[in-house]
Amino acid sequence: MNADLTTVLVAILGVAGTLTSPLLVQWIAARAKRQEFELQHQERFEERAEAQRRRVFEERRSMYAGLNTAARQYTQELRAYLRMIAANAVNDEGRADLSKARQTYRDLYSDAQMILPDHVLDAAASVSEGLGQAYGMVKRLETGEPSAETIDIAQEYCRVTLYDLIIEVRQLMREDLGVSDPRP
Repeated sequence: MNADLTTVLVAILGVAGTLTSPLLVQWIAARAKRQEFELQHQERFEERAEAQRRRVFEERRSMYAGLNTAARQYTQELRAYLRMIAANAVNDEGRADLSKARQTYRDLYSDAQMILPDHVLDAAASVSEGLGQAYGMVKRLETGEPSAETIDIAQEYCRVTLYDLIIEVRQLMREDLGVSDPRP
């Protein structure tokens, strides 16, 4: 009876193997497809994340470049306007140039406040405050309002103080972008 039982068991296993092998192959194929789909999904996710990082980097780099340029241009216009005051040659074109440089900087600074990390924003706020102080000096000198300020003091403030503030914020922006080594 052992031989007959063994034969029946072998036959049952053979039939079961024959019947389950297509199911097993289908299950393995489905699992492989699912893994492939998950891998493609992960790759697309990583590509989108990298594209987002690049977009944010480019947006920040563009904002930094624009803000730096606008601050320098505003400072140059302040100094040019001071030269006009000294020469008693203030004109509408000079007023318009100063006003345009001021407005350009203010617009960029407003946008930057939503993008800049806090440590860079603090330095940019110092630049903005310094530019505001210089503008106030210029306007008081233009109107002849009594004050302790002179054209030389205002020129020195623009040339040294503002320049130093702009260098400081520019260095922080470069560090934030990873294009400059952090200062010790």
